[in-house]
Amino acid sequence: MWRQFIKHLKIYGLLIKLNAIRQLEYRVNIALGLLVELGYLGIKLLYAYIIHDTGVHISGFAPQSLFLFIGTFILMTVFFVAMLQFNIMAFDRQIIEGEFDLILTKPVSAQFLATLKYVETWMVIPNIVVGLGLVGYGWYESGIAFNIANIGLYLAYGVLGIVTMYCVFTLPLLLTFKLHNISALHSLIWAVWDFNNLPHRIFPSPIQIIGTVFLPIFLITNFSPLAVIGELSNVEMVWGGIAPILLFMMTCWGWKRAIRAYESGGG
Repeated sequence: MWRQFIKHLKIYGLLIKLNAIRQLEYRVNIALGLLVELGYLGIKLLYAYIIHDTGVHISGFAPQSLFLFIGTFILMTVFFVAMLQFNIMAFDRQIIEGEFDLILTKPVSAQFLATLKYVETWMVIPNIVVGLGLVGYGWYESGIAFNIANIGLYLAYGVLGIVTMYCVFTLPLLLTFKLHNISALHSLIWAVWDFNNLPHRIFPSPIQIIGTVFLPIFLITNFSPLAVIGELSNVEMVWGGIAPILLFMMTCWGWKRAIRAYESGGG
């Protein structure tokens, strides 16, 4: 198991390198993309500044602690855009055009290659810088101890959030093997992602339960900051560790089931 994990980790490193080199062929596109990202980040920073300047406590959270949530959301957006966005957009095309046939011939996991093949590299750099800055500022202003325990806790739930993110947004793609074209689903995926921008405690209790248990999108960006500011209950901490593992097992099982319905490009 570990050998397979290390093998695919090395392959993913090569995919990052190859995608970075390929994208450098179109440097004007990179420059324009960076400008667009800076525009989006400017809006998010203005939004964060307004919240901080008003001094309003939202659902018991001080304005400075909200920087932790906004910064974590931006950092998770890096993984969402870099790892998943373009793979989600291209997934049904691979099925329709028969490109998936070639993926099945590769000596690696078809699920891994079909869902993680495309990697965005250069356009996420501004998000990394701004996200780390906001998390650092929110961490300092909230008076959270900067020690190994808190850093480890934040990173652990961050990794679990990435696993949850992969599963939550990969599972709907399995419908492609039956429906072939799921372009209408993309808009719903982007809308769901934006729910992670602020603490889930601002939503009514039914939405909190749905977003934590049944469709656990709040585990992606909320649990890392909540853990370090001491706002996670024992039950939530345990669920935050178990749910991503269960989701990943469900995703792998669902993939094996769904791929049986695949018809090659030649019918």
